[in-house]
Amino acid sequence: MRWDDPWVGLVAGLLAPIIGFLVYGSIYVNMIRPHLDLPYFVQEIFLNTRRYQAPIISLSLIANLPLFFLFDRFDRHKSMRGVITATFLYGIVVVVLWA
Repeated sequence: MRWDDPWVGLVAGLLAPIIGFLVYGSIYVNMIRPHLDLPYFVQEIFLNTRRYQAPIISLSLIANLPLFFLFDRFDRHKSMRGVITATFLYGIVVVVLWA
């Protein structure tokens, strides 16, 4: 499989913010609000509170940054384009949620 492919970058760029979301949720429930648990964070804070959805997704997009620089380090420029495309797709979701 070719790793220098926009589709590889797109899929990785769509999955990395999900991991970033789980990392942020874990930090939130372990350090900021230790009396809460991760299912409560996902269900009540993220899914049921529209006001927090766009900021949480925006914070989760930070996970694409190391991925972008990893592809840059190994000269996978087409995969970098896929990560940028995924970030723009998430950006559209954020703008729609803020509107």
